[in-house]
Amino acid sequence: MTKVWGSVGVAAALLWAAGILIQYADADSKPGELLIDAGFIGIAAMIAGLLVTGVAGRGVFPAIGLGVWSFGHLSIALGGFVEMATGNADNAFYPLGGLAQIVGGVLAAVALARAGVLTGWRRWMPVAWVVTYLGVFATLITAGDDVQAWQLAPFGLWLATIALTGVAAATATPAAGAVARTA
Repeated sequence: MTKVWGSVGVAAALLWAAGILIQYADADSKPGELLIDAGFIGIAAMIAGLLVTGVAGRGVFPAIGLGVWSFGHLSIALGGFVEMATGNADNAFYPLGGLAQIVGGVLAAVALARAGVLTGWRRWMPVAWVVTYLGVFATLITAGDDVQAWQLAPFGLWLATIALTGVAAATATPAAGAVARTA
């Protein structure tokens, strides 16, 4: 079952990347924003799939971490839809989604690494994803509304960690004798 959710994550990352490239060329591009929002929804679905399949373990801690992380991505998508409908980027969904991605991402990364179901490099991809997200967040804060081409590099790295987390889930084989921990 992780193959399905991992594949959803890879496809979502590719949609998101296409949307970013389109929007970089034309900031007012509705198709670009739709692709970005579809990507965030797909990423949220992959995260929810990691919860459902038990890759992060069973219990309250993984459920909260993955749930908040997934909610953060859905909130960003909802913010995009609101922005398209109103023409105004000032809505509460963006900061709420960003905060949920940070808090949920850290909790989820700890749960995923701790569960021991993912092995080798796969175990650390969610941690790399969260760290790169923090780098992107810092880039966005410093860039404001004037994003230069070189500042897209953190986006590319973030995209890569999302896609590789999807690959990690899609190719996961539990460690011998590994049982997802409960917390």
